[in-house]
Amino acid sequence: MTTYYNIAFEEKQYRSVATKAAKYYQESGKSGVLPLVTADVPDAYEYRYTNLLDPYASSAGSDWSATGRKGSAISNFLDIDLFTQQMNLFFDLNEINKFGSSLIADKRAAIVEKWAIDVDNAQFHGPKNQNGIQLAEGLLGQVTCLANQTSATGFMVGTKGEIWLVLQKAIDDIPFALREEGPDMILYINEALYSAASKPDRIYQDRVEWDFIYEHFIGPKAVHGRKIGQVIITNKINAEATDSTNGNNANTVDTLGTHGRFLLIVPDPRWVGRIVSRGFSLVGEEQGALGISQIYGWKGRGYFFNGDCANYTEGLTFA
Repeated sequence: MTTYYNIAFEEKQYRSVATKAAKYYQESGKSGVLPLVTADVPDAYEYRYTNLLDPYASSAGSDWSATGRKGSAISNFLDIDLFTQQMNLFFDLNEINKFGSSLIADKRAAIVEKWAIDVDNAQFHGPKNQNGIQLAEGLLGQVTCLANQTSATGFMVGTKGEIWLVLQKAIDDIPFALREEGPDMILYINEALYSAASKPDRIYQDRVEWDFIYEHFIGPKAVHGRKIGQVIITNKINAEATDSTNGNNANTVDTLGTHGRFLLIVPDPRWVGRIVSRGFSLVGEEQGALGISQIYGWKGRGYFFNGDCANYTEGLTFA
């Protein structure tokens, strides 16, 4: 068996799979813009997040004193469970003999790309086993939905200006200290909500409502602390039944075209991150009489270390 192994599976073959998955995740993944937090130990089961409580540093007075309180900083920590995302590939002997110079990543392109998509989805909706059972909450389930933020009590944004209002309240609800200290915010918006806000006939304050949003929160007139640095349109923020949400459409699947969602994040690694203890790579392989079985993996988790840095709206509707 070593003959076909050495011919078909040179080092570049293994790299091709990991590279293809990582490239697809980088180009198409929606969670890739969040801060990367690398675990110290490869394949770690847990990541220990350490933060400092408000330190004591100095005090004022008229004269110097030899008995002043010593500066101090107390640390706190949180242990976060990490999860694998495993892809199994098998190549039989007859198939390997036909490879020639082809890369295994190209031969299994659809599977490799789906692996990258699964990793991306797990950041938002949590890791799921092969039976679809959620093993832990993703980013959407870790924050409490912002509910009843329209001008009238409820979740309807059919009236012009209501989408702007909900976004403004989502920004205001994140403490200004976090918005001021951190980088410009990231706004995830699903297609239904963006489509409604950008309709030509949805005129608010003499312009299309999305243009009004852009001017105040996104464009060059927006000021740091209230500025959205990146807008990502994606339906990956649509709630699934396993996401622990509240408000309208809580704990059910969002209906495409019916429910609108905002996810607003201050992307500072002190408060949110993609924890990774294994990047896209080969875990191991087993060579049998009729082929080779391979296991590729990624291990980590999307996590809010401080949920105050984000807001996720309830399921907004338009009529």
